[in-house]
Order: sequence, then C-alpha cells, then structure tokens
Amino acid sequence: MRMFDLFYEDYFKMKRRDLIDAIRDSEGRTLMCETIISTFPLLDGVSNPETAAAFSADMITLNTFNFDEPFIFGHDDAKLNPYHGITGYAQALAESVEKNRRNPEYIQDFKKIIGRFLGVNLEPVPDGSTYPEGLRCSEKNLEKVKELGFDYIVITANPSTGVTSEGILEGIRRARKVLGGDTLIVAGKMHGAGAGNIYDLDTIKNFVSAGADVILIPAPGTVPGFTVDLVKGFVDAIHDQGALAMTTIGTSQEGSTESYIESVAQMSKMAGADIQHTGDAGVSGMTPPENIMRLSITMRGRRHTYRRMARSSRR
Repeated sequence: MRMFDLFYEDYFKMKRRDLIDAIRDSEGRTLMCETIISTFPLLDGVSNPETAAAFSADMITLNTFNFDEPFIFGHDDAKLNPYHGITGYAQALAESVEKNRRNPEYIQDFKKIIGRFLGVNLEPVPDGSTYPEGLRCSEKNLEKVKELGFDYIVITANPSTGVTSEGILEGIRRARKVLGGDTLIVAGKMHGAGAGNIYDLDTIKNFVSAGADVILIPAPGTVPGFTVDLVKGFVDAIHDQGALAMTTIGTSQEGSTESYIESVAQMSKMAGADIQHTGDAGVSGMTPPENIMRLSITMRGRRHTYRRMARSSRR
C-alpha cells in the first residue's frame, strides 16, 4: 500500500520491511518533514510535528529530542502559559519532563495524535564531545528508541557536532545491532555539518553494508555544485546497493520561496529520489507550512496532497 493511502491502524502495525515496501510502492511520492521540538513551535499550542502532519507530511522526524529530558513543545506545554509567571511555568515544564520520563508510552501517545510515522535524529558525535548525552547515537539512547517505539531513526550531523562519515558508519553498525530488524535506519548528511563529507560511492556502499535502509543526500540546488546529474549518479548507486534514496533540503532553503521549493521537488523527482525531505531551519523549527504543501503538490499533485490534509488522521 502506498504511503498516502495508509489508514490510522497501519501506522501502529507496520515495521521496517512494511515501511520500505510502502515507500517503494509510492514511486517517489513520500514526504518527510524534520521538525525541532525543543523550542516554541510555529503555532502556539500546536506542536511542529502536528503542523507538518496537517500539511501532508508522511514521515515526521523529531530533531533535538532529548532522551534524558523528553519534552515536545506545543504538546506538553499546550495548557501552560509563561505570561502567568516564568517561575511557575519553568516548574511546570520540569514536572512534565519527569512525568514523560516515567511514561513508556510517551511517544506512542504522541503518535496517536499525529497519525504518522515518527522518527528521531541521533548524532554519532566523537569521543570528548560536549554534545548532550540525550541526543547522541549511543547504545543507551538506541535502547530507548526501541522502548518508546520510534518507527525510524536518522543518523546524521547537526551543525558544529564534529560528526564524520566514519562516525556515521559506526553509528549505523551500532544501531542495527541494538535495533535489530524492525526499525528503519536513515543515514547520511544533508549539508556540510560536522566534519568531512559522505559524497563518494565507497562511503555509500559502506553505509548500506552496515545496515542503512535509506541514504540521505543533498537535493539538487541545495549544497553548491549538487546538480540533477550529480545527484542522479548518487541515487543510482544507492539503488544498485538495494537501498532507498532520500534527497534533503537542509540548508535553510526550506524557508525560501514556494517557486524554489517547487524547482527542487521537480529536480529531486528527475534524480530518482524515493523520499523527499524538508528540514527544520525555515521558521520556528520547521519548514513553513505553505512550502510543505508546495513540495507535496509538486511531487504528487493536488489530489493526494488535499486528501492527506483533509482526511482525519484517525481514519
């Protein structure tokens, strides 16, 4: 069944292999939105993942989700108001974090609201890094990925993390060992974050051999020099290895004009992308809703986009 034809119960039954089949069956019409959930959302009282889902995202990635301090702004604080006093507000946030720590169904409860596949970013930072423990691609956090029931993980590099391609490779190996065969693994870099780059065929092969199901690469027109032909070459190599390819807009251009988003969606489709991703650096930790909709309309038309937006997530 295609991504945009799924029913509510499917999101709670499908595992890694089912997810891969649904992406393939969608023939380049799967949309992933990455959202920051550790700061105030775009819309007050509505989390960024909820907004992304409302504007037709199929897969929603939580960036800066801290496994040591689980909290989603716009969801956990929806009934709190800092205008009534910062001290009381801060205390209420701390109490909510502690409550979330004790709730093994925290992510599944949130997923019932979203009605979409949920993933999380994990960073394979080098030894000696000051990066928060709760954001790292560590064995402890990977165990929590399983416990909380995330559908997929994205092993990548946020800016200034020092993550290398060797670090990503080791993170994939660690993740596959801990997660087993039920959780989808997405890996790669969407821009020059961290250190070095992954844009060579040997690295792609190594990522797939280590257990990555989806390799992410910059979309044409994002990172300088990434043309349709160059990206198509990488996509073909990824497909030759039996993996899926995801093109990404992670260069703050997700906050650009709708015409730009449309052009990138067209070029990514021509390059053969299985999934098109749009990042969290647009406005307030997400891609502007109109750009999510424009990307969706370009890659799969108004019919599937409007159905995605209009149909209740509980159907």
